[in-house]
Amino acid sequence: MEISGGSGLTKAVIGLGNASTGGVALDEAGYAYVTNFHSGAIHKVHLASGEIIESTIVGQVNSVALDRRGSAFVTDLYNGMVYRVRLSTGQITVGAGYIEYPVDIGVDVTGRIVYVISALGRVYRVNMVSGIRTEVVSGLPDLLGLALDGQGNAYVTSIEGQLLRVGLATGEVTKIAAGLGDAYGVAVDGQGNAYTSAFTEGLLIRVDLTNGNLTEAASGLGNPFALAIDRTGSTYVANTHGVLWKIKNADTVALGCRSCTRAGTQINNQMSWSHRLTPGP
Repeated sequence: MEISGGSGLTKAVIGLGNASTGGVALDEAGYAYVTNFHSGAIHKVHLASGEIIESTIVGQVNSVALDRRGSAFVTDLYNGMVYRVRLSTGQITVGAGYIEYPVDIGVDVTGRIVYVISALGRVYRVNMVSGIRTEVVSGLPDLLGLALDGQGNAYVTSIEGQLLRVGLATGEVTKIAAGLGDAYGVAVDGQGNAYTSAFTEGLLIRVDLTNGNLTEAASGLGNPFALAIDRTGSTYVANTHGVLWKIKNADTVALGCRSCTRAGTQINNQMSWSHRLTPGP
C-alpha cells in the first residue's frame, strides 16, 4: 500500500503503533523489519502491500540489522543486551554481555561481527560467535545513530548534531558535518552520501560525505527516527507515529546557508536537538 505524501514521498506502511520505531532494516526480498520499543516486537512488513506479516517479541528492542543468512541482530536498550534472532524460527540467542545503553547496531558482510554504539559515546565490536566484545573507540559525544559503509568505516550521529566517521580498524574519528539537529537515524547509499533524520524538524537530510554539505531530501515526515536505503536508492524512514515513509526522486534544497527558504518555509541550519534515548509519541 502506498499513499502519496508529496513529490517522491509515499506512505509505504501505516499502523505500526505509536512510538514504534527504534530501528528499521530491509532485506532483498521486499520486506522491512521494524522494531517497536514499547511492545518489544520486531515487525516483518511486506513493502509492496504494506501488510504486517508477523511479529516476534524480543524485549525493549530499539535497533535492528540484518545479515544475509536469515538472522536479525537487535539491541535491548535498558537491559544492555545484544541478541541474534533467527527469523525462520524466532529463536533468540544472546550475542554479548552488558553494554551500557546500546542505541544502534550494524552487521558486517560475514554476519559474524556486529558493531554497536552506546549512547555514552562508545563504539563496540562484538563477535557473535565467541561473544567477545572489543571497544573500537570511546570519548565521543553521546551517540544516536550508526551506519556501516562496507569499507571499514562506521558513520555515527551525535547529540551535538554531528556526523562522524569512525575507522573501525584504527578508531580514528573524523567530523564530516555539523548542524544536523537530533539525527537519530543514519544510512549511507554507497554513492558518497549519508542520510540522516531530523526528529524535531521532520526532515530527511542528505550529507555529501566528501565536503559535508547538507541538502534537504524530504520534509513533512512527522517525527522521523530510523531509516534504511534499498538497492534502488529509495529511502525508507520510520517515524514515531506508526508510519513507514518511502522517499524516492525527492526534491532537494541546499542547507549550506544559515537560514534558507523553501516554498515559503524557513529552514534553520542551526537545528535544535533534544537528548532522547527512546522514541516518543
